[in-house]
Amino acid sequence: MRMSAVLLFATLAPSTGFATELPDSTRISVRLVGGIDSESARVGQLLQFVVMNDIIVDDAVLIKRDTVVVGEVVRARRVHWGFTHRKPRLAFRFRYTTAVNGQAITLRSTPARLRDLEDDQIAVQQGRDGHALLWTGGAILFDAYVDGNYEV
Repeated sequence: MRMSAVLLFATLAPSTGFATELPDSTRISVRLVGGIDSESARVGQLLQFVVMNDIIVDDAVLIKRDTVVVGEVVRARRVHWGFTHRKPRLAFRFRYTTAVNGQAITLRSTPARLRDLEDDQIAVQQGRDGHALLWTGGAILFDAYVDGNYEV
């Protein structure tokens, strides 16, 4: 009886012998789903992106194409005309995606890890005076980078 319990556990336990390493700084090309603009975006607002291509390491697909990537607005300011003029601001950072095994993979916006989290963001280029800033989904591809090493 004891031997059958050990065999049952061995067949049900996940195998770690075939894990592939997803290295730090692996580039993941993503596109924004929908759009964001400086007039309505709010700091902390979550954004949805999708992975453009399978992420393959050692002939193993670790992150599938069309997997959701979650991002977050970190700067948002509407244009303001009045006694003082404020130019619009809009920036976001990537948070995470999911590997084929369901593991959450933390992402960043730069190839190298930065000391200051404030620098890990993608900013919309400053627009002309008096105009809101806008990004539309599918129009621009962004590069996200794996933050840390993962066994997938």
